[in-house]
Amino acid sequence: MKTSMIAESFLRHEPADGSPPHLVSIQRDPGRAAGVEGTLGSVQLRYHSLQLIPVDLIDELPGIWHALLATVEGFLTDGRATVPYPCLEAEFALESSGSMTKFTAGKVRHIVDAGELVDGILGGAMEYFNFVSGTQDAAMTRIGRLRERAAAAGLFA
Repeated sequence: MKTSMIAESFLRHEPADGSPPHLVSIQRDPGRAAGVEGTLGSVQLRYHSLQLIPVDLIDELPGIWHALLATVEGFLTDGRATVPYPCLEAEFALESSGSMTKFTAGKVRHIVDAGELVDGILGGAMEYFNFVSGTQDAAMTRIGRLRERAAAAGLFA
């Protein structure tokens, strides 16, 4: 499926020289990202020209991806889901109402195509868990099951 959704994972790098911390993209600079210690970071979802997740929502990156997967899972089960961030007082929400689907991250809400969003989240999660050292078999199995469920629901082929 050709999508207008881009999912990107960032790790927060705090240089030893005391210069300001900054985010390093796993997709655009995997070599440098591999050298970043810790798991603090953010996920950015861009849908067409919209930034779906505010850049300041920095938390434990594996937890963010698991929260996004739980959001997709709940959405596929009930047509709506609300899942908290791992540590921040913020949440993801995904809700379908008629032909519209609303995605919320923190206090930012946008109308999106459900198929493109789900496909983008699952693809981004797969990229992240492939990047993490040590195979994340449980996460990959979960992503595969969610892809099958989304396809069965007609969200994508």
